[in-house]
Amino acid sequence: MHYMLTESRSNPDTDPLLVWFNGGPGCSSLGGLFEELGPFYVNFDGETLYENPYAWNAKANVLYLESPIGVGYSYDTTTPGYSQANDDQSAAQNLLALTNFFNVAQPKYVNRTFYLSGESYAGIYIPMLTDLIVQGINNGSFPNKNFQGSAIGNGFMDVKKLLNALALWSAYHGRVSLQNWDKIKTKCAFGTDMDNFDFSQYTLTNNSIDYIGDNSECGKLIQPLISQNANNDEGFDQYNFYQECYDKSVFQAPPPSGAGKRAKRSAFSGVSSVKKNLQYASLGNFQGTSNLAKNTATLVNRFSNDNQFSYFCWNEDAVGKYLNSDKVQTALNIPQDWKNQKNSWVDCRQKMYDDYKLTYSDTNQFFNNIIKNLKTDFRFLIYNGDVDTVCNYLGDAKHIRNVARNNGLTTETDRVPWYYSDNKQLAGYVQSYSGKNANGANIIIDLLTVKGAGHMVPYDRAGPSVQMISNFVWAAKNAPIDYTSQANFNPNIQLSDMIDTGSSSTTSFLFAVSAVLLNLIL
Repeated sequence: MHYMLTESRSNPDTDPLLVWFNGGPGCSSLGGLFEELGPFYVNFDGETLYENPYAWNAKANVLYLESPIGVGYSYDTTTPGYSQANDDQSAAQNLLALTNFFNVAQPKYVNRTFYLSGESYAGIYIPMLTDLIVQGINNGSFPNKNFQGSAIGNGFMDVKKLLNALALWSAYHGRVSLQNWDKIKTKCAFGTDMDNFDFSQYTLTNNSIDYIGDNSECGKLIQPLISQNANNDEGFDQYNFYQECYDKSVFQAPPPSGAGKRAKRSAFSGVSSVKKNLQYASLGNFQGTSNLAKNTATLVNRFSNDNQFSYFCWNEDAVGKYLNSDKVQTALNIPQDWKNQKNSWVDCRQKMYDDYKLTYSDTNQFFNNIIKNLKTDFRFLIYNGDVDTVCNYLGDAKHIRNVARNNGLTTETDRVPWYYSDNKQLAGYVQSYSGKNANGANIIIDLLTVKGAGHMVPYDRAGPSVQMISNFVWAAKNAPIDYTSQANFNPNIQLSDMIDTGSSSTTSFLFAVSAVLLNLIL
């Protein structure tokens, strides 16, 4: 299994370790590194890098595991193109990989405080791995006993709750008429409480992940509420309902994809080299407010509706080109065996997604096991961008409420706002559940939303996300976390000095930051 480790920009020898998983299933965690929370993003040319000042290694060492085997640079040494996986197998692989990381690859971290984190289908990976680690710590088989928490972003933790909550979210975001909503209430729900109605009874699935309305009248009424642009004809990004890529000559809308699986956004297909160079120049020549005196209209980003020059519209192709470069693969110590199998790095591997077997449609049993078996204090962070339609905040909130009820955890405060920046801008809302288990361990679950973010919170709301995660990993023992605090991240960022690397620009990041880049093969 392949990994990359970006050391902390603060105190790498003492700062905690944060392990990161992307989801899918079948998506590489290097997508998370280069498209979301890592110290560098890839330029439009697919050959050079630029700094992400909101990287999560501000005050933590971040370990990216490409899981399961068959994803990214992780490969089976005996079976080329390996793509068979399920939840139990992935959990076992992740446990072995992390055990080998502490024992063999980087033993200096064996006594370091560490946390798990990830997004999307990692909502299954992380509870299962957390359960196995807690068991391993209790029986002495896991090498690092300083496991203090797990963070899950927009997690795929309970399939039915996500589907039912999406129907509600969609109804109140104007995706159906009031007349059809009334029909659903009377003809399908028969006047029952819509908050607790099971919409899934009118759906079909062939993989227990992706659902569509069945052929009944109710199924047809419900389909617009649970659709995630499956036919690529609704004109929205399922990962962020308010995110758009406008220039069709450069960007293409996301093609069909399933729950938890990244869409493929093509920046280069069908675009002439002249057009690409012109667009790249317009992206690269932005000079900030120095241009204001000339014509402010020239500063308007007409490619998308974001503030990062449409990075989400074209980043997957740029990252793919970068990570398939021979120079980069040499710098990352990618084995010749991987290359001999005629592999190429892709953000999300369709074959893995198609072959993957979802084993657990909800993760209640794993949360229950964790909370029951913990012998030391532990904290969960469940965070959600509030405009994601793939793994929505409401479904995850209902799941966590159920976990809390099952384990005697209570909340003494209502959901309260948290803020970002010196200007105290609303960043979202947070509520905590807490209690003690039979072993006397204090358990806290922070349930947090990130305002305006979609599925990929570290990209959509970069500043608030790094403030959030830094406060989480540096929380005082048993104390409520002030997610508004700037004690662990200064929002008044300063960019690093540019480094002239000459012809070695593709590997400049190896020297620009303190980072360890190695392979871990199982």
